[in-house]
Amino acid sequence: MSRPPGPAPAGRPAAATPRRRLLGQCALALAAATVLLGAAGLWQDGSVQRVEAAGVLRVGYAVEAPYADLGPKGDVTGESPESARRIAVAAGLPRIEWVQTEFDKLISGLLARRFDVVAAGLFITPERSRQVLFSDPSLCVRPGWLVRLDNPLRLQGSYEDMIGQHGFRIAVLQGSVEAERLAPRGELLSLPDAQSGRLAVLQGLAPALALSWPTVRQLALEPPGRLLALPAAASASSPSVVAQGSRPPCAPDADRVAFAFHPEDRALQARWNQAQAGFLGQPEHLQILNRFGLSADDLPASVQAPRSH
Repeated sequence: MSRPPGPAPAGRPAAATPRRRLLGQCALALAAATVLLGAAGLWQDGSVQRVEAAGVLRVGYAVEAPYADLGPKGDVTGESPESARRIAVAAGLPRIEWVQTEFDKLISGLLARRFDVVAAGLFITPERSRQVLFSDPSLCVRPGWLVRLDNPLRLQGSYEDMIGQHGFRIAVLQGSVEAERLAPRGELLSLPDAQSGRLAVLQGLAPALALSWPTVRQLALEPPGRLLALPAAASASSPSVVAQGSRPPCAPDADRVAFAFHPEDRALQARWNQAQAGFLGQPEHLQILNRFGLSADDLPASVQAPRSH
């Protein structure tokens, strides 16, 4: 039986055997791969394989134009679904199956695995980030008010301007960021969707609807001449801003919109982010934005795209 080699003479390092060199190289490669996989979120958690095996990607949405809406024939459309279609194809994911739900059920439905992705103009907030995984931001939007033309509360400025006012009842969507921000400041009329909020303002049930600026801008078009959309930082005496179709630039403190994933689906999130990065700000994406009343001005600062002037 052969004996292991003895210690090297004093002052000389022990020569590494080919086997030891190979093991060392493997260990270094494994360590590097661990760092890369962990940083990119590419651990094989089975989420991509699960979707591929099912042959369908279930996408949840709630009707709130311009983010998500239904076309004349009942087809799912809007900025988020149309973008999701292109991103899913670029990511090599299977066909989409749409799952409609109420806005305040989007996150609970995702956690219950009723769908794999949420495409509904969902804002990134600390509370939501503790529950779900978000994609990289896809839009940057400001808050807004939907009021009657006479603007009974003379709303102007930000939501914080409502502090100290009494006797108002602002319409909000159940589970929305606006509901969270306004809850400590006055009585709210919680409604399931944006169209219900529009009707509440028209019928005088609430003097205003607090929702994102792109949404209230869209709602003000139906019916024309009866409602006014105001960005939360704009003057109530400037209806020409809406009439001309212009919009304020995306401010650094504006809300970020993103797609959402189950907290255990990091591989699916990483696959989506990679495809999304190659799509946002590109000509096809800008066409989708323009189709739904948005523009390059509504993109996050991290997205390189031509800016409108």
